[in-house]
Amino acid sequence: MSRNQLPKSVMAAINFKGGTGKTTVAIAIAEGICRSMGKRVAVIDCDFQCSASIAMLGRRSLNGLMQKSATMDTQLLSGFANKKSGARLAACAVPAQFCVSEAHGLLHLLPGSHDMPRRERQIVSALMPRGDIEAAFANAAVEMAKVFRSLLDEFDFVLIDCPPGLTLFSEAAIRAADGLIIPTLPNEISFAAIDHLRAEIERARPDRTFDDLLVGTVVSKVRQKAGSASYRAHMESIERLLDRVAPQFQLLKPYLPYCKELEAATWRDNDESKISFATRYGSFSVTIERLVQEFAGRCGELMARRQPA
Repeated sequence: MSRNQLPKSVMAAINFKGGTGKTTVAIAIAEGICRSMGKRVAVIDCDFQCSASIAMLGRRSLNGLMQKSATMDTQLLSGFANKKSGARLAACAVPAQFCVSEAHGLLHLLPGSHDMPRRERQIVSALMPRGDIEAAFANAAVEMAKVFRSLLDEFDFVLIDCPPGLTLFSEAAIRAADGLIIPTLPNEISFAAIDHLRAEIERARPDRTFDDLLVGTVVSKVRQKAGSASYRAHMESIERLLDRVAPQFQLLKPYLPYCKELEAATWRDNDESKISFATRYGSFSVTIERLVQEFAGRCGELMARRQPA
């Protein structure tokens, strides 16, 4: 893969439904980009559950950063509360402690905190003009998006791990993003959440449509037991369901299976030394590589379409 195939850009892993594999997909793609292209990648953890932060730093290190008010959300609040034009968010980017060996020194994290729901209210309050909370919320999302995009001055690629549902942080991610990757489960409930996302993009991004922003949809947690009757029935059901939504969801293949290697990718042992990409993802490392290649190619095509003729 060419080192230049992936343009400088901000992408968001988003789905308003929880449990669809957003963090797993975000970390796998981030590590794959570091490994394949040698890019400096920043992952922004916008989910108050802090799964990406725990996976990449470990719970003890994250707790230490929260005690020192050195997380992404506190940096944002500090910048806005002090009436700065924008917080210098790169100052709170920390190198990933638990990542594949090929990503060591390249992969960085802007950690979230469990106080992010409270921090949202504080940020909105800091930017509230004349008591207008709706205007303050929109203004906060716009200003946060600008700060997120400023990370491209320091990094080659920025990937935002979004929370479930519509929050101030997820709206800021939508406003900041050049494109969206949408992890989804193969069921109607997850697809309904994507329809909700489509409607919110129409409101929050008048400059872009959902189709303009969509890099692709990743179907995750597909059950494995190839050859069995239940597996064949499961895959046939998925294909019938996907036939109804493709091509509007721009499916990215291969689908990601439900497997211990991927599930373990977000639970990393504090005693674990850095291991290779192939060891981390085991027999599914080729699947992840193919997904990263397809994702990078789609990102390149999306950004190329926006270049003036």
